[in-house]
Amino acid sequence: MNSKVWLTTFGVAAFLVIAGAGFYAFSSFGKYQDALSSWDAKVSTIESLEKRVPYPNEENAKAVEEVVGSYRASVASLSETLKSFQRPLNAELANTEFQQRVKKRVEDFRALAKESGFEIVAENGFHLGFDAYAEVVPTQELVPELDYELEAIDYLLRKLVASGAKTMTSFERDPIPGEPGGLEKKPEGVAQKYPVRIRFAGSHEVLQTFINDLANDRQFFYVVRVLKVKNENEEGPFKQAPGEGASFSRFENPLTKEIALPEMVNEWRADGSSEADVEQKAKAAGFIKADQDARVLMGREQLNVFLVVDISRFLSPEEQEAMAPKPEAKKGR
Repeated sequence: MNSKVWLTTFGVAAFLVIAGAGFYAFSSFGKYQDALSSWDAKVSTIESLEKRVPYPNEENAKAVEEVVGSYRASVASLSETLKSFQRPLNAELANTEFQQRVKKRVEDFRALAKESGFEIVAENGFHLGFDAYAEVVPTQELVPELDYELEAIDYLLRKLVASGAKTMTSFERDPIPGEPGGLEKKPEGVAQKYPVRIRFAGSHEVLQTFINDLANDRQFFYVVRVLKVKNENEEGPFKQAPGEGASFSRFENPLTKEIALPEMVNEWRADGSSEADVEQKAKAAGFIKADQDARVLMGREQLNVFLVVDISRFLSPEEQEAMAPKPEAKKGR
């Protein structure tokens, strides 16, 4: 190929490539300038809005005020309703006066227990769970809540006595926040709880009455968190051999109220004796027939009961405001 023709072709191709690259660079630079200008405008708008004070329109502001007002009214109404279920804390009570009140309540409850035949089994004495304050006065700031808890515990145990229970084998009170062994500060939330642990013995009727009384009480809020029941008689009533009839037969000594053991009854029946012959053998041994069905026998069994009851209290608006975290002051002020 002629060298001049080749150079001409190469020059035209190079010109076209350079021209295309230049056009692309120029058009891209224009788009970059447009994007940069748009970004600067948006940043300027955001900065301007951040410096301005927002003003809602009148309609929205009125709607917000109505919602907030309705909410505040509902909270105030709920607080007033709670006052009819729980008394306010006694902030005027001195710690020395509280200590004397504990002693008086313990004496009164022991007198009630003795009068009602209610046995209190306590190794180191019984002080309604306030053993630590038998000789030492509490911190003054804890007195209002301790006094409230004292009232609730005394009321709770009097209900237990009234239900017909005969023995309380243990009673424990968990320390409240601020007491030795308790939390350092109150947990967050509107409701506070003071757990107590009770072990007592009683019949099915006693347990049922006690639980129903707690559930329907209008003086304090009691929440049964744990309930464990153990029957003192785990073997159940004596069963007859098949074909001996549907009724349960037992033999009782009318003087000592002793019940004939199953081994004795089986011995009387060992030779295939009829029921009449068995009754004659039982009579000769000092026993008479006393028929009762299984429902009556099981109803007379005693239960060992363990309860964890949370004495719950709802904080007043003033207490909630006092517990709310305070905003930190800005530096330089």
